[in-house]
Amino acid sequence: MLDAVVLAGGVDRGAIAAETGVVHRPLLEVGGRPMIRRVMAALRGASSVGRVALVAPDPVQAAVGEEAVDVRVAASDTFVDNIRRGVETVAPNSDQVLVLSGDLALITPAAINDFVEQSLAARADVTYPIIPKESCERQFPGARRTYVRLREGTYTGGNGVVLTRHFVASRWHLIEGLYAARKNPVKLAATFGLGFIFGLITGRLSLARIEARAGHIIAGRVAAIISSYAELGFDVDKLEDLNLARQVAPSFDRR
Repeated sequence: MLDAVVLAGGVDRGAIAAETGVVHRPLLEVGGRPMIRRVMAALRGASSVGRVALVAPDPVQAAVGEEAVDVRVAASDTFVDNIRRGVETVAPNSDQVLVLSGDLALITPAAINDFVEQSLAARADVTYPIIPKESCERQFPGARRTYVRLREGTYTGGNGVVLTRHFVASRWHLIEGLYAARKNPVKLAATFGLGFIFGLITGRLSLARIEARAGHIIAGRVAAIISSYAELGFDVDKLEDLNLARQVAPSFDRR
């Protein structure tokens, strides 16, 4: 069993806010409940999770009852700092901590348990879920996601991670740098190497090589966790995501 941190900060000024009038995305309703309540309920229903910390602004905190959260943390202005705040605040049940985003509209206890159990077995400093394309298309037909073709198959990334507390404490500035470079091709190429980027573009990379390269960069062990639970990779970034989530929510809620 490990603890969990839910990141639900930030303000939306885009199309979703313009259409719905909701600026805090985790407060968008799916299946009659705000997404943040769905996330917190899934964590409470997961046997692999102990204490839960919610990192969020006041309006999001107010939407979550006392029974669903153990530690409340005020959100800062940066995503990475919110990770640090949450991990440092929640009392340790283990060295590893699950971090999830607050807009995983259809996350389920089964998806959480599977990811956590595989992550604990991997004994890595960082684990990250990847979901096969066929699983995403089967569970969320019509959803547009970014996929990467590897030797083992085609995958999309999830919206959670399991980190060790030691990694967060000792690699804090590295996490900041990698997060800042995530959408900058020049910085990414400088970090990973042009040969690595070319292999990624052409689909020639293997999971083992990606794990090894990422582990070298962070001076730790990285493991990719293959999950068939597509809800781990389904966050609400666009209006079409929100509409699809509302459309398929009844089938998830019957599980």
